[in-house]
Parts: sequence; C-alpha cells; structure tokens
Amino acid sequence: MKPSSSLSNDQKLKICHHKAANPSIKQSALANWTMHEFKISKVPTQGTISNILAKRQQYESMDSTELTSKRQRAVKHPELDNVLANWVLQCQARRVALSGDLIKEKARQFARQLELGERTPKFSNGWLAKFNIRHGFKAQKSYGESGSADLDATDRNMPTIKEKLQSYSLQDIYNMDET
Repeated sequence: MKPSSSLSNDQKLKICHHKAANPSIKQSALANWTMHEFKISKVPTQGTISNILAKRQQYESMDSTELTSKRQRAVKHPELDNVLANWVLQCQARRVALSGDLIKEKARQFARQLELGERTPKFSNGWLAKFNIRHGFKAQKSYGESGSADLDATDRNMPTIKEKLQSYSLQDIYNMDET
C-alpha cells in the first residue's frame, strides 16, 4: 500500500469527480473511499480532502502529463523555457531535425542572451528529458529527405505492393530507399 501523500494529480481529480457525483458525501466518507479506491495505507485527513476539493479547477485544467505527476514544480526560468519551447515548435514546423544536443546548445545560447549568469541551469540530459515531457516533445524518426516519408501510407499500402510484386521475378525487384 502507498502512503496517502503519494496520490497523483489524476487520483486527486478522481476524488473531486467522486464528490461531484455524490454531493451529499461527507469528507470523512470521501477519505475512506479514497483509501479503499487507491489502496493507500491510511485514511487521508479531512484537511487533505478539503485541500484536494478546493483545487478541483486546477486539476481539471491539467494536461495528461501533469495529471500523472504527484506534485507540481515551478519552472525555475519560465522565460527561458517559453523561448526555447517556441524555438523547438518553429523548428518542428519547418521540419528541421533536432537532436537533444542541439536543443541543449540552443538553451545555452538563450540563457546567455537572457543574462541568467550563475543561475543558468546545467542543461543535463535529465533537464532535457523534463523539458521534453513538460512540453510534450517526442523524438521523431526521420526518413528520406527531411523526414518526408509518410509511414502510415506505407503501412496501409504494403499489402498491395507485395501483391503486385508477386507477378515479377526476384531479379526484377529493386530496393529504392537510397539515392
């Protein structure tokens, strides 16, 4: 069993929804429901339940990444975070392939421009992973010219291609994936 302090934001939102579905339920009964529903070791206090219910709108406005976390941490340099996220989005819109090292180097440049000085983050791989999670950025595979291959279309059409190729001998079939 988990201690009560380890409720995720998603679980806290479910507590709020359970209260909304059962408006006459008392907070003590809601605390007991919480303990059994989420298999935690002890019943949350009335104060904990009250605090969770008071933050309902905050939980409802969270995206899926925030809901899976157990607590919110403030970004230490929100201006740097926003500028870098916008830069990544612009690069993605132009189909520019970005590596983690490139994103970290651009973050260092922005940090110098913002004159963060000694407050500049280390821009480690851990920092990069959290930045990507915070903004929902994922690594994307790139194929062909600047990632121009439509992989979904390829998967959909592969059976048709294989069927057509059966009418040819193997010596007449060529692989054309490189220039």
